[in-house]
This record gives sequence, structure tokens and C-alpha cells, in this order.
Amino acid sequence: MIMNKKQTTIELLETILDRLEKRENIIYFLVYDTKGNARASIKHIYDMALVLKENGYNAKILVEDKNYTGVNGWLDDSYNILPVIAIKEDEATINVDDIIIIPEHYSNILPQLSNIKCGKVMLVQQKEYIFETLPIGSKWSYFGFDRCITTTEKSKQYILEYFPETLVYIIPPYIGDNFRPSEIPQKPYIAISCRDILQHRKIISEFYLKYPQLRWITFKNMVQMSYLEFSDALKECMVSVWIDDESTFGTFPLESMKCDVPVVGKIPTTEPIWMGENGFWTYDIDNIVELLGTYVLAWIEGIDITDNIREKMKQTTLLYTKSLHTEVTLSIFNAIISQRVEIIKNNIEKVKIENDK
Repeated sequence: MIMNKKQTTIELLETILDRLEKRENIIYFLVYDTKGNARASIKHIYDMALVLKENGYNAKILVEDKNYTGVNGWLDDSYNILPVIAIKEDEATINVDDIIIIPEHYSNILPQLSNIKCGKVMLVQQKEYIFETLPIGSKWSYFGFDRCITTTEKSKQYILEYFPETLVYIIPPYIGDNFRPSEIPQKPYIAISCRDILQHRKIISEFYLKYPQLRWITFKNMVQMSYLEFSDALKECMVSVWIDDESTFGTFPLESMKCDVPVVGKIPTTEPIWMGENGFWTYDIDNIVELLGTYVLAWIEGIDITDNIREKMKQTTLLYTKSLHTEVTLSIFNAIISQRVEIIKNNIEKVKIENDK
């Protein structure tokens, strides 16, 4: 009986090993429903999944139910090859050789996953949200999550301070090539992106009151657009405004820079690693309108930004290309799966040795 049980264990482990080596195991990416609204965080998840799918991995998008709106309204058709699995209706089965990636947004479900035997990876895109739904005083490791993917080195160091037992990887988002300088002169438009709608309204009102002679300048609200519409609208603007205290990475300023659109912005709580002499930055939100007004008045007079700032803008965006994102994503998931393969191989050898005794 003992011999048969051990032999069964060996056969099971060899089946798991075979699935891993053939890339038949599933890599699930859990996402929330944006209700058709474009979100950089969701695109980042889809981009990682797409890289894996296009390179032979069995990547799938995991959603709560069939009411999931999807991303067809704002991302292009290339993402359609990613299967979408609904937890409730499709009765998704997670096997021991599968891997599930859970965003910090879903930390409240970690206790429900504690008894599931599979590879478990946290995804931290917004450092400020790590503890929002995580049970107070809990660590990810309490629920079997021993790895984490995040987007910046600063976020990684923060995670290691509070979850030192976690293996942390960095996969930044990339800025698509659809973001590029306009071939025609930029227009008197200001692209504005504020997480807080009250700040959005306040900035516009203050600008028009402080500079009544500039009421003919138009503010573009960069929401409810597809990814391509967004880049097309952005590239025709003369400057962009960014206020997002909770941001960990910040794609909007980088998208602006790649379109050769200077950025006026407030430095968020976690200062992005890419931030430097590549924009007009302030720690005080009350300085935004004056910085913006100064830039707009100079633009009207035909005064351009310095060559140094323009070169810094260009150099900054070179760090976030699709090719580098693909390389990093494959390298990290190869490492995650290779480690699981080694663990299975060691377990097989261990059981075989015990079986021979």
C-alpha cells in the first residue's frame, strides 16, 4: 500500500512537471471591471498576459463574472487572443501547477485562496493601496503568497520593509509607439489628468481667474477615450498637467513626454524614479497654476523649452519601450516557472529515494 501510494505521488509529480515544461499550466491574471473606462493598471496586466500568450505560455484573464465589460472598447484587437475566464459561471479550476496573479486591489480575497495549492503572486501597482483591503496585521505569506510583482524600485524597497520574506520582481509598464510627436504644430490645448475630480475643476477655475486673458485656451479632459484616441488627443496639446498623489508609477507624464508634450505636475507621495529635469515639477499643488500660466504665456510668445529638458524627456521614455517590457516580463516569468520546476524535480527525487528504502 505504501509503495503504491509513493508511486502514485511520483506519477502525479511527473505529470505536473510535464505540464510546466510544456507550458500547459495556466497563468491567471485577476482583473477588476473598469466598466469600459481606460485604466493604465489594467492595460499593464493585459500587456504582461499578452507577452506571455504570444510567447507560448497559457495566460488567461480571470474575472468575477460574465458581466465583465472587457477592454475591447479602449484597447485594440491584439488583446482578443487572451481567454477571459469568469470565476462564477466558468467554475475556474486552479491546479497545483497553475499560477495566479492577484492585484493589491483584491487583497480581501487572499484568505479564500489560502488553501489553494498553486503558485501565488501579488501584483502591486499602487503602493498606497497595499493595506486598503488586506486584513489588518496580515502578511501575504499567511495566505501562501511568497512572490510579488511591482512597477518601481521604490515600491520594491517599501514592500521588502513590511514583507521581507517576499521575493519581489519589477515589471514597469511600457509606453506604446502610438505616443509620438505630432507632425503638425501643437494647438492651444492643455491636457489635464487629475485623480481627484475636485482638483481637476479647481485647477481649471484658478487658471482662468488668474489669467483671464487666456480664457481662449482649452483644457482637454483625458478620460473616456480609447488608447489610440488618447494618444491622438495628447500629441496635439502644447502642455499637460498631472496631479496624482497616490500614483506609484505614473504613465500619463511619460506618455506626454513621448509625444514631445512638456509636463507641469505635482510630485506624488511616492516620487517616481523617472522624475527629474524632464518637466516642471513642484511639491506644492498651489504652485501648479503659476507654473502652467508661465509656460503658456511663454509658448504664446514662441519661447520653447530648453534643449536640456527636451533631451531629458526623450531619454526618460527610452527606458519604457515595448521590447524592454517583453524582455523583462519573459525573464521574470521564466524564473518563476523554472523555480517551480526545480522544486517539483527535487520532490520527485526525494520520493524516489524514500520509495527505494
